[in-house]
Amino acid sequence: MHGHKQTDLSAFFISGINYKKTDAALRGEFAVGPTQYASILQKATLEGVPELFVLSTCNRTEIYGLATSVDMLIRLLCSKTTGDSATFIGLCYIKQGAEAIQHILEVGAGLD
Repeated sequence: MHGHKQTDLSAFFISGINYKKTDAALRGEFAVGPTQYASILQKATLEGVPELFVLSTCNRTEIYGLATSVDMLIRLLCSKTTGDSATFIGLCYIKQGAEAIQHILEVGAGLD
């Protein structure tokens, strides 16, 4: 396809917490509302993260994006929530590349 730039999948990360490992109170510390979401998107642009998506429901908070490291995504998320990075890192799951794509499809299809 002319003019289409292919993205390296190894730069696609997801990090999140969900109901399987955390209770509702702890998930609430990392919940993202509309104002926080807008702030995260703005900050991502300034920090060189070209693509980003945050999914925040009562059962999970996940951040997806193209980045040089998953740490960039975790810092962005935690900078705009009441939870701290150390707690998030201790409880989160991290997926990269094809595994991250598989995860987003399973979440979107209601399989996870």
